Formats: sequence, C-alpha cells, structure tokens
Amino acid sequence: MIKIKLGRDATREVKKGTPITELVPADQPVIAAKLEGKLVGLNTPLTEDAKIEFVIATDPDGLRVHQESLIFVLTMAAKRTFPEARPVVEHSTSKGFYCTLRMERTMEKRDVELLQAQMLGLVADDAPIRMKHASRDQVTAICKKNNNSSKLALLEYSDKESYVIHQCDDFSDWTRGPLVSSTGSLASFELRYYPPGFILHFPTPESFPELPPFVEQPKLFLVFHHYEEWGEALGISDIGQLNRLIRGGKGLELVNVAEALHEKSIARIADEIAGTPILPRMVLIGGPSSAGKTTFAKRLAVHLRVNGLRPQPLSMDDYFFDRSRTPLDEEGKPDFEVLEAVDLELFNQQLVLLLEGKTIDRPRFDFERGRRYFDGATLSLAQDEILIVEGIHALNPRLTAAVPKHLKFKIYVSALTQLNYHDQRIISTSDTRMLRRMLRDYRYRAHTPTKTLQRWSKVRRGEERYVFPYQETADEMFNSALIYELSVMRNKAMKLLHTVRTKGLKAEAERIISLLEFVTPMDDAAVPPASILREFIGSSVFRTRPVTPVTPVTHHP
Repeated sequence: MIKIKLGRDATREVKKGTPITELVPADQPVIAAKLEGKLVGLNTPLTEDAKIEFVIATDPDGLRVHQESLIFVLTMAAKRTFPEARPVVEHSTSKGFYCTLRMERTMEKRDVELLQAQMLGLVADDAPIRMKHASRDQVTAICKKNNNSSKLALLEYSDKESYVIHQCDDFSDWTRGPLVSSTGSLASFELRYYPPGFILHFPTPESFPELPPFVEQPKLFLVFHHYEEWGEALGISDIGQLNRLIRGGKGLELVNVAEALHEKSIARIADEIAGTPILPRMVLIGGPSSAGKTTFAKRLAVHLRVNGLRPQPLSMDDYFFDRSRTPLDEEGKPDFEVLEAVDLELFNQQLVLLLEGKTIDRPRFDFERGRRYFDGATLSLAQDEILIVEGIHALNPRLTAAVPKHLKFKIYVSALTQLNYHDQRIISTSDTRMLRRMLRDYRYRAHTPTKTLQRWSKVRRGEERYVFPYQETADEMFNSALIYELSVMRNKAMKLLHTVRTKGLKAEAERIISLLEFVTPMDDAAVPPASILREFIGSSVFRTRPVTPVTPVTHHP
C-alpha cells in the first residue's frame, strides 16, 4: 500500500499501481492531475507516496490537455478517413485552430464533414488513450507509418533515448502529453469548413463544455496565412526545417531575409499612412505584451520621416492617475492594466488642444513615487507633424474618443508565430511573447524568471479583456515574429527557466524547456541592432543600458 494526499484532504492508502482515475471525484470535470506538481494523465499508475492535485477542464492546464487530445483524435480520424493525406494544425484563430489536409486534390466541404463524422464516432466509442514510453527507433517507426516528415526532422538532431507516445486502438503517435484518459472524455467540438482548410472549434474557459459563438477574425487570419506562405516558400514551416537550415550554415542568410521582410512591411505601412487622402494626425499602435510595439513605433517613425512627415511620440504612461487613484485588482493591488488607470479626460482634452494647433503642458509620471507631475515641458503639433501613441489600450476607442475617426490610423502589432513545432503542434504566440518578456524583464527590469512567470497569467487575462477584442478594428496589422527568434533565445531562455523552483511554476518552466530542447541554438551576433528582437535580448539602438539584476540568477545546466 502507498499513501496519497489529495489536496487538503486526509491522506488515503491505495494499492500500488492504482490509476489516478479511481480517485477522481464523480462530481468534478477533472481532465488531468498534478502528481507532485507534474502534469500527468489520469491513467497514470501510482507507484509511491505522493500528493495529487486534480486539474479541471477550465484550468489553463486542463484546456491545454483538452486541445491536445482533440488534435490527437483529429490526427487519428484523418489517418482512418484519408490515409494518404497529411493533417496540419496551422495556427490559432477564432477560438480554435485553423487546420489543413494536405492531399493531391483540393480539400472540399464534404471532406471536412467526413472527418468530423469519424471524430464523433471515435468519441462515441470512448476508447482508452494510453501513454507509454518508447525508444528512438520505435518513435521513428511510428512517424514513418504516419507519414509525418516534420516529426522525423525533429528526431534528426535529438539525442534523447526515451520518448512519450500515446496509443488508442490501433493508432499510435508521438505527441505532447498528457492527454485525456479516453476519447469519450472530450467535450463538444466542431470542424468548420474554412477554405482552403477548416477550423477545429473548441470550448473556452467561459463557455466550457459548450462551444463559444463563432466569430471570424479575417484580418488576423490573413496575416497568419501570408506569413505561413512566406515560410513555406523559404522551405521553413517547422522547427525541424529551421534546425536543418541553421546546421547547414544558412542562419545569417535567414536573419537577413526575415529582417528585410520586417523592413518592407514597416515601409509599406508608412507609405499607406502618408498616402491617405486626409493625413491622419495620430498613429495608434496597440497590441499585447512583448509584441515589440516600442521598437516598431520607432522604426515606423523613421519611415514616416522618409515620407516627409515629422512624428511626435506621446506616452500613455504619463497620463496615469496618481497611485492613490489607481483602480485595484482582485488582490487589492494597483492595476495598471485597466483603461481606468489612465486619466482619459485629461488625455482627450490635450489631444483636442494639439489638433487645434495649441500648446499643452506635457505631464510626466514618476513610477517610483506613483504620482503625475509637470516639469515645464510643452508640446505642440505642426501641420506636418503626426502623433505616435503606443500601448496596450491604443486601439480602444474610449482612449481617443474626442478625436474623429478619420484623423486616426490604427495598427495592431503582435508576434504571430508562423513556425510550427511539427505538423500537429503549433508554437503558441503566447509562449513566444512570454520568452521575450522573460529575457527583457531580467535584463532591463531586474526581474527574476520566477517573477515573470508569476505575473504572466495576469498579463494574459488583461490581454483577453483589453487588447484582443479590438484587434480586428485596426487599419493595419504588423507581425513582429521573426522566424529565427527561438533559435537565438533558446540558450538564454533555458538558463533562466532552469532557475525556476517555485511550487506551481516549475511545471510551467519545464513545459517551455521541453519546447526549446529540440531547437538548434544560434548566436545572436547576426541580429541587427535595430531588430525588434533586440528590444528583448539587448543591444538595441533604441534601448538604454540594462540594469544590474537585483537578485543574480544562478545558471543551472
């Protein structure tokens, strides 16, 4: 017998080898568990004394398990329905994943209907999904059987001897785990035909277990699609292909091409602003954390000057209320993420004065003392000058309610990662931005990796509420992701992630490490000083000198 502690409940004794499923409360939507802090599937057998925490489907980890399990069943259904086709999960969109079936002919609506019917049949069968460990040779054989060249490419430079696979009936695959314990554990889903592919639509935390209303995101979709086509033209759609190119000595060439694409996109946006029939007086640059808005704004300003305009930056941070008037979050701490933390009345009053050609007394904000003050600085706006405002709330119409719409040009900036881990696993844009933020926090803000991870969930909640609802209102979208950036960030990020020891965060750090393990590192010497990536890794021409970390990080191997 072994002793198992379930949360705060009393310790229970169970037989060695008992699966976690036998301990799950019948009245809770448990989808996975944490065994001594490590996320595991419910079929995991208990072999020694341990503490178990149940993970419900609406938890971030639970949602990830549900989504990965849906992809597993989708891949299994595709193998049975279209044996020669190659199912690819391309990117996230409209509360789901955009997918394609790569086959010799054009995919039709009927194909999507057949695929969904097969998936629904698998769910109705409630077949068990079992996790096993497999050797490198076994995983290679599985990938060859499934015609998955992207996974085979990942294995080329891996020195691991043991891998996790999942099995259901006669289907096996090398997957990211854990998964649900059986196909019948999956909640509602649908496959929506969305030419040239389809969208795997699944529940959100708010709608679970039902599907949320389908809302199209055409602008975001087209940005993703454009960059994916560009990546395929270069022969780089996944990490395995990126690794081959870097190991083949073509890293510098890739950096130059990726940076040229950024430069071309920024120049095009500047040309569009300058060529409008009525010149906008404000450029509003919004987007989530660590999207690279600051560097983008400064590079855009350079291109606006090329077009004969004179940009004037205006910082939203200087319009914060004094700390004593800042709204409080759920923990009773000042919440600078909400729009109400900004003095909207003063901001709009001064915008109107500037547009009327008048001079304003420009405020400043002292973050150490938490108060706004005036130091005699003024600002006025000439006819050939244009305001540039960047921040997470920049696209919210309430921020600039006093300014007519035709005088505003709105740009949404985000790191829309176009590179996949392999055919059935996307690289989350949130993960990429978190890595950027971790490197920047450590270098410029004296924050430990643990502190970055602790704050990230709050940052993400703020983005869902205050940023993403306005992304489709933008006049232009700029993708700040760089196809090579994971290779440059890899070693730096892994050293920082290995220092995370805090309970509840270590598992998240290990999840990101498992993503980076298969990425071939690349030296950052080739990254240009004006690159958006420099905003996070250092040595940017647009940044000041870094601070010395308050708490030095001990690098673990």
